Amino acid sequence: MDFQNVNPLNVRLNMMSGNLLPMTADNSSFPISWKIYSILIWLLEILQTCVLIPGCFFVPKEKALKDGIIGIAVGMEVICTIIRICTCRGQVQQLIQKLNNVLSVEDEMMRSIVIETIKSMESPLKFYWSIGVISIIAWSTQPFMLVFQKNSFFYVDYKMPVVYTKEPITTSMFVFGSVIVVISSAYIFTKKVGTDSYIINLLLLITAQYKYIALKLSMIFQDKFLQSDHSKSNKEKCYLNRDDYAEKEIKVLCRHHNAVIQIMLMLRKLLSLNISLIYVISIFRFCCISLMIISSVNITEYAFHEKWYQYGKNMKRTFMFMIMANNLEIKLSTFEKYNLSLSSFMTVSFKFTLRIPLSSINTNILLIITSITDLLLIFYIN
Repeated sequence: MDFQNVNPLNVRLNMMSGNLLPMTADNSSFPISWKIYSILIWLLEILQTCVLIPGCFFVPKEKALKDGIIGIAVGMEVICTIIRICTCRGQVQQLIQKLNNVLSVEDEMMRSIVIETIKSMESPLKFYWSIGVISIIAWSTQPFMLVFQKNSFFYVDYKMPVVYTKEPITTSMFVFGSVIVVISSAYIFTKKVGTDSYIINLLLLITAQYKYIALKLSMIFQDKFLQSDHSKSNKEKCYLNRDDYAEKEIKVLCRHHNAVIQIMLMLRKLLSLNISLIYVISIFRFCCISLMIISSVNITEYAFHEKWYQYGKNMKRTFMFMIMANNLEIKLSTFEKYNLSLSSFMTVSFKFTLRIPLSSINTNILLIITSITDLLLIFYIN
């Protein structure tokens, strides 16, 4: 086993997204065809960013916030993560080399634990990528219906606020821009899933090593060397053999544990900036959603300070009903059980901390929270 062949899904996502992150410990490069493919995808994303940033200034604030700023934030997260890994390519290759050395141990228990740990995230990642891409395509193809309704278009007609030419926009240019939005949005999400899969694969391989060490350590102290002969001399010999075996295995396990700790320290140094960025971007996304909710809550605030009380009873009653409806609680929740709020997060985080040390699991939690956040944003926009 090694880093490249232990997780085929990670390899496929890395190639399909065009990220081309390091997969081996040497300087072996990807084929020229995949490099050209990656360059074309990056050119597409650069084009999308160049027309998206100015587009946010030519559309209403609500549309820029809902469809533009969040897309820019996701793109910046992916770009910064990939740049960080690529600029530290030598360090990443050293990390992969140490992982390959650890995985090269010829132990069937090691193999089964690693495969089982990797398999645990394979289905969620496939579901996350497929549902995300389908939702993005369904969301970004909605403007194509406008082609059958009118002949001239404006910036607000695009699903994302992009600027390819001056208003009014012709039908051919509108279709071209919409196709670019669909393809670039699907690829930027695929790039994000590819980087998440790459980081999760690193974390899962280290998690598998800790599981292996824990099981191996428990097996060392099992009394497998006691024989059925209960004579005193045989018992003493058995205990001596058991102590020799345990001491030998403990030394090997300690060396293995030291190697895993070194890998963990390298990984922390490599991913500390990325995890901080994921944390900040996740907060930014929830803040954008809260701003959109707040703007929808204040629909009666301005009218309340006008002379609505001078109208008839029907008008006043209707306006009062609107105020009452506007004061209803608006929240982001799952099946009306768990609210996405700071207090809910702190409650779950506190209870989780009491059970599992955050030093060994917080990176996985942040990645999973980010993935859930992306799906929530996709379904919210739709």
